[in-house]
Amino acid sequence: MAIKMAMDWKVWLAASLLLLVQDSRAIIDTKCEPIKVEFCTKLGYNMTGMPNMLGHQVQVDALSSLITFYPLMVYNCAPELLFFLCSVHVPMCTQLPPSSPGNENLQTQLIGPCRPMCERVRDKCLPVLELFKLSWPLNLACEKFPRSNKDDNMCMDGGGKATDSPPSGTSAQQAFNAAGLDTLQAINPRLLEQAKELSKDASKLNKLDPYLKMFLESNMYKNIKPAKGYSGTCSDLKYSVNYHYVNRTDECVPKCGVDIIFDAEDKKFAEVWVSVWSILCFITSLFTLITYILDTSRFKYPERCIIFVNLSYHILSIGYILRLIFGSELTACTHTQGEPSLLVRQGLTPTPYCTVVYLIIYFSSLAGSVWWAITTVTWSLLLFTNMDSKRMEGHSPMMHLVGWGVPAVQTIVVLLLYQIEGDELTGICLPGQQTEQGLLNFLIIPFSFYLGSASFFFLSGVVGSLVNPGEESRKLLARIGLFSIFYTIPQVCVLASMVYEWIERPSWRSLSSTSSIVEMFMLRISMWLVVGIISGAWILSHRTISVWKQFLTSCSWNQSKPSTPVFPKVAYRPAPTSSQSKETALTMKNIGKLSSEARSSTPHGLPYTVENNKIII
Repeated sequence: MAIKMAMDWKVWLAASLLLLVQDSRAIIDTKCEPIKVEFCTKLGYNMTGMPNMLGHQVQVDALSSLITFYPLMVYNCAPELLFFLCSVHVPMCTQLPPSSPGNENLQTQLIGPCRPMCERVRDKCLPVLELFKLSWPLNLACEKFPRSNKDDNMCMDGGGKATDSPPSGTSAQQAFNAAGLDTLQAINPRLLEQAKELSKDASKLNKLDPYLKMFLESNMYKNIKPAKGYSGTCSDLKYSVNYHYVNRTDECVPKCGVDIIFDAEDKKFAEVWVSVWSILCFITSLFTLITYILDTSRFKYPERCIIFVNLSYHILSIGYILRLIFGSELTACTHTQGEPSLLVRQGLTPTPYCTVVYLIIYFSSLAGSVWWAITTVTWSLLLFTNMDSKRMEGHSPMMHLVGWGVPAVQTIVVLLLYQIEGDELTGICLPGQQTEQGLLNFLIIPFSFYLGSASFFFLSGVVGSLVNPGEESRKLLARIGLFSIFYTIPQVCVLASMVYEWIERPSWRSLSSTSSIVEMFMLRISMWLVVGIISGAWILSHRTISVWKQFLTSCSWNQSKPSTPVFPKVAYRPAPTSSQSKETALTMKNIGKLSSEARSSTPHGLPYTVENNKIII
């Protein structure tokens, strides 16, 4: 029996690819319990917790999965293999103090393997897997585990030393035979004989493919899957232990604070990235708005619509800044009694913080797109109908009704349909952050429609400028054309990233080997906010400098008060005699006939003289 087991270990390597490794650190709603798996009772800790990192509800399921790796243990490809496997199947369980002063309940934390130990096991066992022309399983990727054991991300490194040898007693051999050898013989009696010939002729590996597939689809493979009652249908998702099945919505909702599509480093970089771009957008758009307020008569329609585009992106930057202030967990996570903290998903009631961030970001982003479309529409009408700016300003109430009303209606509809969802990467709340249908209906289609409409009317305006050439139309064409380029390119990048996510996201969350490209999401954030920065270029001119100079001068504390003007003193001579009254009388008729050179009474003017800054009549 010992010789037989030593020669057919290779056949069992296929089952080792089924390990579904989750994040090595998770705080869960369970209790610590003694380890009952015989393989893992002498590893330095004796308490574990269920569900484990594979999603097993009970330790019996964990034992069934662990037995499938017995051939690797017998082969002893890595001295830390047993410790690594046990840290995944029966991770260390410890109790943490309450997370807040008002909470008296202890938190249960499961501690899995560290990345260095995984890398050591992988480097030594990978050559064995390559005998079957197989690579290291993606779900065992060592990048998923923490680099080192820290207070905020605990893990077990194993110390780099060999652990206890795997049990070699009759009980382990009987379990191995009963669980695997009988199943293999039932599938095909010659399968074990063919496995013995692998070392002689590697080309015969291809002949084993159909049998290995049958083995993977056998009842034994089904037994090592997570129990269906654990997360409903969540066992078909990658990292199913990080999901929670919600009965009222019949959906698998990601838990809050776990890594599914993005890791902790991606989220930390996204936090910094959002901070930089949102603050830049806020400052530049605020400068543009203040410049407009200082000189409102400067911009006429359709140029004034650009100011409202800038206002929309200023509001958008405020939404992102509020998300940074609130924090990712407080914004994108919802807390329901009797359930773990979950990311906000369609069908679930969002938190007030999530609702505020959603209202600001979604409304302002739609408003910016609508106002750019209104800009191109008014420009086309100005060229084709010969309508002047003053007459167009009379239709401004209708423009504001469309520019602000349409985005407001769309925002309210999404809110009433409970389509708000939290984003795992940035922590913002928008529709379609988890469901592909919401991403298509409430983001891709509306933004594509507004951008397409704006592009159509922009091209119409270009044709109108060529048909009706003029100095003013040429200047306006140059300004709007340049701004259109700087607006359209970022919006195309945003839409392209949304379409990419809509197509690829199902595979990111499934058991396939594809993963997300985080740079695409960083591009979306920057391109979404850069329009608010670019719109500030519309006001760059000498007039802006003079307006701000005049404003700062009027606000200067060092400005001296104007000097008081000096007025001449007036003295009157005694009243004239009766003989002179006719000539010297002051009337409305002769009051305008004053002469600076007159020094005596004349019939044609009022006599007066100037002496020492005094007027003498």
